[in-house]
Amino acid sequence: MNNARVLVTGGAGAIGLNLIERMLAAGVSKVMVLDDLSSGYKNYLPNDERITFVKADIGQIETYRQEMEEFLPEYVFHLAAHFANQNSVDHPFKDVQANIIGTMNLLEICKANKELKKFVYTSSSCVYGNAEMMNEKDYIYPHETPYAINKYTAELYVKYYASMFQIPAVSIRVFNTYGPYEPHGAYRNVIPNFIVRAIKGEPLFITGDGTETRDFTFVGNTAQLLTLAALSEITDGDIFNGGTGKPTKIIDLAKMIIEYTGSSSEIVFKERRNWDAVKDRLSDISKSWKVLGYDPEVPLEEGLRKTVDWYMNDYEIED
Repeated sequence: MNNARVLVTGGAGAIGLNLIERMLAAGVSKVMVLDDLSSGYKNYLPNDERITFVKADIGQIETYRQEMEEFLPEYVFHLAAHFANQNSVDHPFKDVQANIIGTMNLLEICKANKELKKFVYTSSSCVYGNAEMMNEKDYIYPHETPYAINKYTAELYVKYYASMFQIPAVSIRVFNTYGPYEPHGAYRNVIPNFIVRAIKGEPLFITGDGTETRDFTFVGNTAQLLTLAALSEITDGDIFNGGTGKPTKIIDLAKMIIEYTGSSSEIVFKERRNWDAVKDRLSDISKSWKVLGYDPEVPLEEGLRKTVDWYMNDYEIED
């Protein structure tokens, strides 16, 4: 990607920030960051003259159409989303606007961009629902949450635009990404919330019995896969799994975080949320490995230690 022009939507979020660091190190010439800052943090962006920031709502095309048409990105990483499941249950129409309309907005602009080399869409493992084997060839029928429905619908639109308008595109289904730059909060993932509560000595709440498993993926691994997808020869909107292919029990995750933070926090079990019917979520990354050369760089233990270190040294935790 040396000297390339790159657009990253949602670039002020955790995945976007880590991806941008990788892009800058790879020698890109310009990076346009598009984010409405509803869940991102502009102050975490690198201080680099190659970065241009545009505050815009991905669901409102006129707020950024001109900037994109003038910038003519060679690579588009579409990370912006209305995140995540509980948020979509509480605000379903906002989820449609961001995750479906926002994706179509970008694709419409990209139709006229003759310099575009790849459109990389970040989907979600939520589209698999409660499938036992989470393989890209599996028949899926996501309906558990608006977020799952809309991320899958956006995948279909990516394939449609690739087929109908020859937009060179690829989709990545991201699995439980964690790492530096991700804040904690009500609609955030379990790891930042566990870490912050552990640092403060507060109880770690598990919704379920703790034997539920997830495929926790360090953000550096996700950025690695997105980069490989962008540089691949895939252009037909094909879909690839992220993840690590290794399951972790939530109870074990909680114990590791308590250990790494040196915390005395207790673990408290709560009733599972009514929409959360997925007990185990695990990616099959064989296709990503064979086709894209994806081999996750950072194992869970190392990734968690790096993440805990960031929260303890670089993240401002309110009392």
